[in-house]
Amino acid sequence: MKKTSASLFLLLMLALSGLAQAGVVDKKAALGGFDGFVERMGAGTRELGRGNTGSADTASMPAAYWNPAILGFRHDFGYTLNAEKRDLDRMGGSLGLESPVGKRMGVGFAMLYRGDLDFDVIDEDDQTLGTATPYFTMLYLGFAYRATRRDAFGLSLSMSYDNMDVSDYYDDIELVDGYTSPVTINLSWLRQWNKNWSTSVVVRNLSFSHNLSARWSKNTSTDNSVISTEGVRPKVLQVGLGYRSQVMGKPVFAWMEAIDYQVADTLLVFDPQLHVWTGRVGFECEIIPDGTVRIGMDDLDAMLGLGYKFRVRIGKKKYLFDVNYALTYESGADLWNPLSFGVRGYIP
Repeated sequence: MKKTSASLFLLLMLALSGLAQAGVVDKKAALGGFDGFVERMGAGTRELGRGNTGSADTASMPAAYWNPAILGFRHDFGYTLNAEKRDLDRMGGSLGLESPVGKRMGVGFAMLYRGDLDFDVIDEDDQTLGTATPYFTMLYLGFAYRATRRDAFGLSLSMSYDNMDVSDYYDDIELVDGYTSPVTINLSWLRQWNKNWSTSVVVRNLSFSHNLSARWSKNTSTDNSVISTEGVRPKVLQVGLGYRSQVMGKPVFAWMEAIDYQVADTLLVFDPQLHVWTGRVGFECEIIPDGTVRIGMDDLDAMLGLGYKFRVRIGKKKYLFDVNYALTYESGADLWNPLSFGVRGYIP
C-alpha cells in the first residue's frame, strides 16, 4: 500500500470514527424498529462480518438492498441466502436473486426477514397471556443502468410487511396483526474509479407522499377501538468508500460508510438535532487462497467474519460460490451473537 494512500485512508477512518460516536441516544430512539431491523442489521453474512459495509463493493449481495447500482456490474445470475440467530430470541435472514439484462443493465430482488421467537404478551394488569412470534419482512426490487465502463446508476422499490401475532390473545378487541407499508424509493450511484478505489452514494426511503417522507397510518383494530399508530421511515443518505490493495502479496480490502438518518418529516432540514450520524468500517484479507478473514465496526458494535470460496465444475462450466460466517458483539447490550451463516454464488 502506498504511503500517501494509506495516510489518506487513515484520516478518513478517524473522521468516520468521530461520526460513529456523534449519535445521541434519544435521537436514535426516534428511528424506531426500522433502524434496528433493517438499517442496522443489514443483509448478507459476508458484509456483516466486515462491519455491515456493502454499498461501495460491486460484489455485495443482495445488491437490490445494498446499492441497486451494483446490478449494473453483474455478468452472471447471482444468488445469496443468509440466516442468523441472535440473543434475546431474535432471528433473521435474507434472500437475494439478481441477473444482468443485456450488456449495461441489471435487475435484482431481495427479501429481508427479522423476527422474535418467544415474545411475551402482557396485558394492562402486567399478566402474561402467552407468547407471540412477531416478524418483519422487507422486499426490494432493484434496477440498474451502467452509463459508462466505471459508472452505474440504480433505483429500487421497497415495501415492508410486519405482523405482531397478538390478536388471538384479545377476544374483546378486533386487533389487526399485519401492516403493509407504501412503496418507497431508493436511488443510488456507484463509480469504480480504478482498480483500487470505488465510491457510492445511496439515498433511501423516499416516498410519493408529502415532503417525500415515508409515513403511513397503521389501523390497529378493525372497529377503531384502539387508537391508530403511525409508521415512519427516516430519509437516509449513505456514502461509501472502498479501497483495494495488496500487503505482502495478499489481497487486502478496506470499506467505510458514513450514514445520515434524517428524523424529521421535511424534505430537507439542516438542524443537527434532527439528524443521526453514524459510521461503519470494515477490512478483509485473503490470508490463504480462497480463504478470507474480516473485521469491522458498525457504530460501536464489533464484527468478525470468515469466508471460503469453492469452485465446482459441471461439464464445461465452472460454478463459483462462497460460504461465510459472522460473529457480532452488540456493545450497547453486551451481547455476543455467534450464529450468522450465509452462502452466495453465481451461475454462468
